[in-house]
Amino acid sequence: MADIEFDAGDASALAKAVRGAAATLRGQGGIRSGAAESALADFAGSYADRFPDAVVIEAEDRGKLVGVLTDLASGVDRAAQRAEQERERVRAHAAWKVRESERQRSAADALAGPFSGAAVDLWGTLVDREPSNEPLTRPTVDAEFRGRERARYGAGASRGKSSADPTALRAFVSTVAGLDTAASAEAARVRSAWSSFRSSCAWVQVDRGSMPAGFDRYVAENDEDRSWIAKTAKAFEDAGGGALADAVLDIAAMGRAAPAVQGLLAPGLTPTQVAAKWAALGLTTADADALRALPTSVLSELGNLEGIPYWARSTANVVVLNQRLGDVELEIESLLASVASTGDEGAARAAAQRIAALKTELKSLRNINATMAKKGAEGERYLISLTDDQPPLAAVSIGDLDTADSVTWAVPGMDTTTADMSSWTMAAQNIYDEQGRAAVDGGFSGTHAVVSWIGYDTPTPAEVLFMGKAKRGGGQLAESIRGLGAVRTERMPETNVVAHSYGTTTTAVALSQRGVHVDRFVALGSAGLPDTVDSADELHAGHVYAAQAKDAPVGQAGQGDEWAVFGRDHSVAHHVDPTSGDFGATVFGANGTTAADGRKLKPVLHHDPLNSDLKGYLDRDTETIYNVGRATIGLDDELTPPGSR
Repeated sequence: MADIEFDAGDASALAKAVRGAAATLRGQGGIRSGAAESALADFAGSYADRFPDAVVIEAEDRGKLVGVLTDLASGVDRAAQRAEQERERVRAHAAWKVRESERQRSAADALAGPFSGAAVDLWGTLVDREPSNEPLTRPTVDAEFRGRERARYGAGASRGKSSADPTALRAFVSTVAGLDTAASAEAARVRSAWSSFRSSCAWVQVDRGSMPAGFDRYVAENDEDRSWIAKTAKAFEDAGGGALADAVLDIAAMGRAAPAVQGLLAPGLTPTQVAAKWAALGLTTADADALRALPTSVLSELGNLEGIPYWARSTANVVVLNQRLGDVELEIESLLASVASTGDEGAARAAAQRIAALKTELKSLRNINATMAKKGAEGERYLISLTDDQPPLAAVSIGDLDTADSVTWAVPGMDTTTADMSSWTMAAQNIYDEQGRAAVDGGFSGTHAVVSWIGYDTPTPAEVLFMGKAKRGGGQLAESIRGLGAVRTERMPETNVVAHSYGTTTTAVALSQRGVHVDRFVALGSAGLPDTVDSADELHAGHVYAAQAKDAPVGQAGQGDEWAVFGRDHSVAHHVDPTSGDFGATVFGANGTTAADGRKLKPVLHHDPLNSDLKGYLDRDTETIYNVGRATIGLDDELTPPGSR
């Protein structure tokens, strides 16, 4: 006797599981509604509109799910009854076949008269009729439910703001957490029971079976709602109250996946396109506190994105700098402890190598941090770039690039790293201060900013005679210049580049690129411009200036510039001297003189930008720094003439 594939125990377990889940979900309605109502009391703005929408979808889906579970339980009960009826039919027919076989055998064996067998057959035919041999129609159950996605975030271009009481939002999260846990447990029980039912009750047909996955989706959406509101509450807490931009809330909740971030970081965007996307978000300096609270993974990208306002980049980079300082210090401590305790020489050697690399990174991070904390210097400082390289590249602006009337990039040469950030920024500070003096002398009232730009990997002595670092660095400098143009499109400042040594090579590459232009380029102690740039007219600069101290023998420090000529003469492809007469630059003095106002100007006696004897190209009170200050604000009539080389 063949049996049908139906396990009554598994069917009963499924019916019990889905009824229990339905009861649990049904009982959550009032509590969820009350928690949502309390959270909405002080919720305003577009986020306050999205939250009720999510609440409504949750309630509707929960009601649908309860109905599906209830109907499924009834359907399974009916299927169990039908299965029992089918089994009873099969058993009855099998029993009848046994009896019928017995009657046939008895008739064949009968020895009585000619009518005895006929009597037996007639009795069987009249009294014991054959039960149905047709299987009952297989029952069908339906388990169709698909949890819906809930819209929680903006499209990445909203300028709206929202406000809320974070305490009320936290209360909602706390209340629904237990409900969500209970719903999740019910979903797991239903999923398990459904799986067993499908395996052992194949006799029952399933019309649609999406419910278990839909139940899981419903639970996942609840979890996401809870996480969303928790992160929203934290964003309001971190900001200290008040209204927050919806874009900030989206980023706080979604991190890099937020539409605003995805839009800004889309591949191939120009700085101008980035600037337009940022402007659409409506963020201002009033949102700085909220920006600081965003995930550092997002801030590290925003802080280096050309086209974003510099206040936002600096805000992001300072947070990332502090985070990296702490992380590196902790990793060093951990590795030192592991080296002390390990007996594995290979592991100890690897840890020691990692520690050495971390200490190099830490030196740069600390130097950058010290540069930002410089007290007593003129001009507020901004950390406008901080890459994730180890050690990082960085740029510090002295003065506000978002508002300055004049912006100058200070581009360094060989062997300058962020471990020297404070030193190169001192050189930039000297430029800034001299520009201020020149502005007063010239009667100018505008504001200015100078960027201490260590934004490229400068060459080592073994690399300085080649063009590789200049080509890569020139591309990075060009992008920085384009970035300013994108941010300041409504009121473009005057722009300058002051470059030293190999920095002049790098700058010439940048100023040869399409879409890059500055008003003035000043080349100091040039290691040689690219051979492809044989006149000032070939550079995208309104005016080109150059200076070099008197030539000194290589290795004879303190007598003049001992390396510029060597760099040009021995280079592979950057031989051009911008101070030569046929190049076309305005050449000014570097060997010391007395200015027209009677100020004593020191000679430059080294190739260095700064030197301990204060006679480097960018040291205070040198003839070159005096001329740089005047050239970069357009006081050409006050430049001192060049001396003999």
